[in-house]
Amino acid sequence: MNKTALWRLPALSFLVVIWSFLLVLLFLSLLCGSSAMAADKKASKNTLPFLQKEQLVYQIRWEEIDAGVAAFDVFAVTPVDKQPCRHFSLKVQSSPLVDVFYQIRNQYDSYTDLAFDHSIRYTRKETGSEQRDILVQFNWKKGIARYSNFNAAKKPIPIPSGTFDPLAAFYKLRCMDLGSKKEIQFPISDGKKCFMGRAKMLGQETITCFNTTFDTYVIEPELTHFGGVFEESENPLLRIWITTDDRRLPVRIQAKVIVGSIIGELVSVR
Repeated sequence: MNKTALWRLPALSFLVVIWSFLLVLLFLSLLCGSSAMAADKKASKNTLPFLQKEQLVYQIRWEEIDAGVAAFDVFAVTPVDKQPCRHFSLKVQSSPLVDVFYQIRNQYDSYTDLAFDHSIRYTRKETGSEQRDILVQFNWKKGIARYSNFNAAKKPIPIPSGTFDPLAAFYKLRCMDLGSKKEIQFPISDGKKCFMGRAKMLGQETITCFNTTFDTYVIEPELTHFGGVFEESENPLLRIWITTDDRRLPVRIQAKVIVGSIIGELVSVR
């Protein structure tokens, strides 16, 4: 591997872990026909564990190096093709040190139906070292997702009912009762492919993040379908800690891959 490629690995890994974090949350959100999903559908907007104007900020570290931040926001109801939708956003930014080698300036926006049953639209814009302008449209009359990047469209793919984009899944997860689960299995679609994802519930653990102690559920996804740095690593590992309280906050994600340990921890809640 040449020097330039080596320098880029930590930053690329940071991006891959953030993206994988979202995919894992998607795994956990699509329990087809489960009692948890049934309970979710009965929940009113007043019982959701998040409200408009909520913001969650995570600090990302590669070993002991500050690699960047990720901020999740809940916005007001937004119309998409005249349909009122829930609007979620994620901004990911690499630190000045990582910028020297590989700059990350990404924004993800997700729009779901108001009943919070499925995604309507998903966008991903990258304006750093990589340039992307991705749009995924979910057509529920035809049961397909259509992916395009800078208006260059791929062939639509079939998707099962109740499918969420990875960002919306971050919030769908928080509506679920994770305490009764041992193993989770469900379909996943990111607009380009569809496959079955699996994750294990490892139990509960009390952890401390930035001087705050949390009681959490510990979740470990299967990484069979993950590419990039996970595919290149021997015995890669990814775990997520989610609080057991009513807000169900994902407070820590840790990946162990070929370039070392990468950790994201919740530093701010608004």
